[in-house]
Amino acid sequence: MAAQPSPAPGAEAAPQPPPERVKLHFKAVGSAPLLRKPKLTVNGTEPFHAVQTFLAKQLQLPQTERLFLYCDSAFSPVPTEPVGHLYACFGRGGELVVNYATTGAYG
Repeated sequence: MAAQPSPAPGAEAAPQPPPERVKLHFKAVGSAPLLRKPKLTVNGTEPFHAVQTFLAKQLQLPQTERLFLYCDSAFSPVPTEPVGHLYACFGRGGELVVNYATTGAYG
């Protein structure tokens, strides 16, 4: 097996394409209800708002209650952002951690 050449100094590696399937790991924050199955695999092209819709149904939240989602306890993604892009940037250990709360949790 031949060694792969190292990139030239200052050259950036080509970005990894988003994966076809992404494993999500949901973690409740504060008094948010817990899920029976906190892990889910979704299509990487799904927009993030599809994850929010799915999670609200699973938690059986009333239409009037808001759901706040955060990637890796850091930020709330844009609803139209594909899940695969979020995983490519913020995924760790083969999954994307999504924290959820029924009240604003991180600022």
